[in-house]
Amino acid sequence: MSSSLPRRAAVPRELLVPATPSGLLRLAAVEWAGMALGWAVMAWAPPVLAPLAVLVVAGRLHALGVLLHDAVHLPSRRREWRLCLLEAVAGYPVASTLAAMRYHHLRHHRDAGLPSDPYRKPPDGGRLRTAWRWLLLVGVIPGWVLRGPVGLCAWVLPSLRTAYARVFLQDRSGRVLTRDAEVTACARAEAGQVLFLVGVLALAVRWPSAVLWGYGLPLLVASGFNAHRLLAEHTAAPVRGRKLEDVFACTRDHGLGWWGRLGLAPRHVGLHVVHHLHPQVSLTHLPRLRAWYVERFPHHYPRSH
Repeated sequence: MSSSLPRRAAVPRELLVPATPSGLLRLAAVEWAGMALGWAVMAWAPPVLAPLAVLVVAGRLHALGVLLHDAVHLPSRRREWRLCLLEAVAGYPVASTLAAMRYHHLRHHRDAGLPSDPYRKPPDGGRLRTAWRWLLLVGVIPGWVLRGPVGLCAWVLPSLRTAYARVFLQDRSGRVLTRDAEVTACARAEAGQVLFLVGVLALAVRWPSAVLWGYGLPLLVASGFNAHRLLAEHTAAPVRGRKLEDVFACTRDHGLGWWGRLGLAPRHVGLHVVHHLHPQVSLTHLPRLRAWYVERFPHHYPRSH
């Protein structure tokens, strides 16, 4: 394969459209409207429709995480107000911050499929092992809920920063990170996440059933969607570098149907191969980019999951 593929494809510039903070905020508003619809069904529709409403809210929470993921790839690192607002409305509800997601996700893109990849997928081991891995990955977002308080403690106590980075930021460097500036910034950024969680707990004390059905259970379901996505979009194929054939080997598209659009892979995040090839291209523009690659490399582009 490598002899017939270039290192990088000469993609037309009109297909390489980046995301913008304003555009991501508009999409986040749409997702919040979808959650509001789900909450309205929970409040006023017959109880038999409650499970469907939970799925709707869970899918929209998953979509908010996808939008935060798109913001991670923005070229600017400046903390402008639109990114702060996006972090609050798309990151905090899924127990993440821009800094935390940027830490592990950008390292994944840099080293996809390599031993240093924090998301590296182990060899396939049959359906039972896949189901077990899914169960473990379901705990990712609930685990992120703990990341906030631990991160704040690590901000105050430098001795905790290495453990904080290894457990919650998926650091694979093997270094002592007590004085690492990026880890310190991630720990400091947890303050907003913790304030959000305190607000949720206050609401839960006042309206426990509403918070359970309207947020707690959908967040757990969204974590299940996220676990499926992580298993579906990567392969265990060995890679030796970061060339075109390496990306084709270790990533694959998934969730291209209705279930994907509704919850398993919202906002075209399932177009994962071209996302790895061009991570700064907006998710909304990935379908055209994928079509270009499929047409140019019909015998090499990976089959979707």
